[in-house]
Amino acid sequence: METIGFIGLGRMGAAMARNLLAAGFRVRAWNRTPGKTPQGAIECASPREAAGQSELVITMVADDAAAEQVTLGENGVIAGLPKGGMHAAMSTISVALSRKLQEAHRAAGQRYVSAPVFGRPEAAEKKQLWIVYGGAPADLDACRPAFAAMSQGVYPVGAPPQAHLAKLIGNFLILGLLEAVGEATALAEKGGLDPRELMAIFGKNSFGSPIFNGYAPRIAATEFEPAGFALPLGLKDATLALQAGAELRVPLPLASLTRDHLLAALARGRESWDWSGLASVVREAAGLPPRRA
Repeated sequence: METIGFIGLGRMGAAMARNLLAAGFRVRAWNRTPGKTPQGAIECASPREAAGQSELVITMVADDAAAEQVTLGENGVIAGLPKGGMHAAMSTISVALSRKLQEAHRAAGQRYVSAPVFGRPEAAEKKQLWIVYGGAPADLDACRPAFAAMSQGVYPVGAPPQAHLAKLIGNFLILGLLEAVGEATALAEKGGLDPRELMAIFGKNSFGSPIFNGYAPRIAATEFEPAGFALPLGLKDATLALQAGAELRVPLPLASLTRDHLLAALARGRESWDWSGLASVVREAAGLPPRRA
């Protein structure tokens, strides 16, 4: 695939599009706010136009509403993508919408795969994302060159909706970690320990992992800005996980708790904070200020 349509040029999408350009792909891009197209890409007037001359179209947008509009709308991807063309949905969206997109592309004679990513914007910049893939093996082979330009690895998990479920499960696990670290650091601080030193100790032994070592120091220091992944997006993903749990009849009490803490943080006007800022609500419940002085 030489020409790729790219829909959604936020911090993640713009970095991914730049990596595709660096790998030699022609990129036809569209973003809701014009003027964000990376140098070397062709700025298009609509998702339909971006898809019209592309073998593969990637969508990397904020939520279900945006993904549905740019795909199924009058000037959406399906309206422009040639028969046999491929759409890789790389956003974090609901299982229900992934299923709907799969069916719509099948009806249009097009191919659809799910390829949501794990990683923050800095990982996208460095081509260090991880991709969870759902779709046919032959379609994965067709997408591999583009995926290799944006990531450090791909994990096939089954059908397209299953990849988006896997992504929601992964984000649910991260939310559980954020909650646990928030509670642990509040307990440490009230007990006279330095939570920053304690999280550094744990990061070097039993709990050491990229996720823990990325978030635990920030929570311990209450460094909730700038956001790598903002609180509203965290709330969206907690809600989607709960929706998946309801559909499959799986109670997720921890997802409910973290959703409530995310919502409480947003109610306090913290929209610009990182989703690790849910720990601020835990701190307030413990009688501590939301951030250390």
